[in-house]
Amino acid sequence: MYLKLCTFVILCFIFVSFSAQGQDAKKNKTPADRIDISKITSATITGKVASEPTEKSIIIQIQNPKANINLPANKGKNAPPVNDWKELEVPIKENTKFRFKEPIDAFDDKGNIKVYTPEDLKKLKGSNPNLPGYEAKPENIIPGHLVTISLAKQENKTFATMIMVTGKDGSPKPDNKPAPKKKN
Repeated sequence: MYLKLCTFVILCFIFVSFSAQGQDAKKNKTPADRIDISKITSATITGKVASEPTEKSIIIQIQNPKANINLPANKGKNAPPVNDWKELEVPIKENTKFRFKEPIDAFDDKGNIKVYTPEDLKKLKGSNPNLPGYEAKPENIIPGHLVTISLAKQENKTFATMIMVTGKDGSPKPDNKPAPKKKN
């Protein structure tokens, strides 16, 4: 009986230690899951917000450009694209601008979506009406938003100058074009 109890305790200890290591691995992303910001060469990047922005940075997910290179040989031309996402931490400065491509949906007293007048849209542009889109605050940006980030380098450090939200819930907001009509 003593031998069975000892075996059970040892197995429980091993199980708990392996499961704790798995949880630590999920919290601490490996370097293979993250891209170094210094390796980004373009002036703008597009991605999906992975976590709410902090005072110092925002973490976004961008599609790995090498994801479709090594497709298996048995896949044909019609094979679905491989979505291999990598995380990228983009530093933010105090003067980073946050904008929305479209005005934020607001509701009137009856619960209907508010229709903005030209004067309302001018106010929503904010203190700098020459910038594209409408003024936003960092707390308005939530995980799942699609963003386009303008980057700049200063003293060999890359940082975001403007973060523009282009879509919500992981899907781009469609243009105001009507859908094509189907022919019968």
